[in-house]
Amino acid sequence: MENLTMFETAQEVNFKKVLKFIIPTYLTSFFNTLYTIVDGIFVSSYVGTNALAAINIVYPIVNVLTGIALLFATGGSAMAALYIGAGKRKRANQALSVSILLSMATGMFLALLILLNLSQILRMLGATKVTMEQCKIYSFLWLVGTPAVVGKELFTYFIRVDGSPTYSFFTALAGGVMNIGLDYLLIGHLHMGILGAALATVLGLVLSVLMGIYYFIRRKKRLHFTVRGLSMPMGVKCAFNGVSEFVNQLAIAITTIVFNRTAMIFAGEDGIAAVSIIMYLQFLFLGVYFGYSMGISPLLGYAYGDHKFEICKKLEKYSYRFFTIVPIMIYAITFLLAPFGVSFFAEAGSKVYAIAVSGMRLYGLGFLFSGFNIFVAVRMMAYGKGHLSGTITFLRSFALLLLFLVILPIYWGMNGIWLAVPAAEILTLIVSLWIVLTSEKHL
Repeated sequence: MENLTMFETAQEVNFKKVLKFIIPTYLTSFFNTLYTIVDGIFVSSYVGTNALAAINIVYPIVNVLTGIALLFATGGSAMAALYIGAGKRKRANQALSVSILLSMATGMFLALLILLNLSQILRMLGATKVTMEQCKIYSFLWLVGTPAVVGKELFTYFIRVDGSPTYSFFTALAGGVMNIGLDYLLIGHLHMGILGAALATVLGLVLSVLMGIYYFIRRKKRLHFTVRGLSMPMGVKCAFNGVSEFVNQLAIAITTIVFNRTAMIFAGEDGIAAVSIIMYLQFLFLGVYFGYSMGISPLLGYAYGDHKFEICKKLEKYSYRFFTIVPIMIYAITFLLAPFGVSFFAEAGSKVYAIAVSGMRLYGLGFLFSGFNIFVAVRMMAYGKGHLSGTITFLRSFALLLLFLVILPIYWGMNGIWLAVPAAEILTLIVSLWIVLTSEKHL
């Protein structure tokens, strides 16, 4: 069993120890991204780009369900880390327990509401006669699988905070491998189309949840489920602290609708398919930022909860160096390998391929700035300052992005759609820098 990585002094902090948390968390993010991409490759190869467009149309529903999960998974686990650092283990257990109960109840209630109004919601999201039937199939499986969607996120985050980032990684890896294997079987061999893609994903999530349940029953170390002392104020506190991730998922849902509708105007279903491809590929790069940030988050939380602010400052120095160098490398890779990445989803020379390659190179400019914004948002959440984290996420993922999605396409068409992301990230960077400089005074 792993030892919980908690530093007593700033002198103990070294990058090798930090990597023990960061690498498993990054790999978790990477494999989550990878099997999502593999889903898209199988669907586009065996079912067609219209099916890929259907998945993208449905994804706002998935984003909302994931947002509810992350609201409590990130916020609750960050609060648990603060309580562990402060030596308040009972409060940490309460944060775990109330997060599980409230997220499950909220997620299943919302899933039921969506199911009862599915056709109307899908039309609002942009489903057409060409894509409606496939949208219904894909969304139905996700909605029925809501407990697995919510549970997977909760367990991976709380297991990591409990001091077992490697086991957290294996819960995600096992589900991902199962997803890919079932994609190969159900789509590639049994020709089940979009139904096979949905089944593969949901069953992979179920496996991850079962591994999470096993951990807390058989391998628990510090955190465990309890019904004693649970309160709604504790639940609200956990949710409020994780509001940035909920905002992010809700923003993705709304902006995806705007992306799709705007792309439909300029390029029809081909435009939506190109948006889908770029959305898939972006996760591969943003996963580096989220993986690093979420990996170092518990370490920041332990130290901050124990009032060891010098440790926080040293961990932050590592992070600022990382987010100065790595984004440049990521954009260079994005620009050079855009044709290669897109070729997995669309045939070279096709209209979808051309739109997606040029779009990826413009959209990818945002990667130069998004890493720092993501880290600052996660940093503030780790310190229990969810309102500041939410402000950053709201700006970069929703308010500014939506503004530029409305304005820029008027002047630059499809190029304006892709440039909306870098424009939003650049302006958010100014706010992030201000928050960092202001918060330094309180450490």
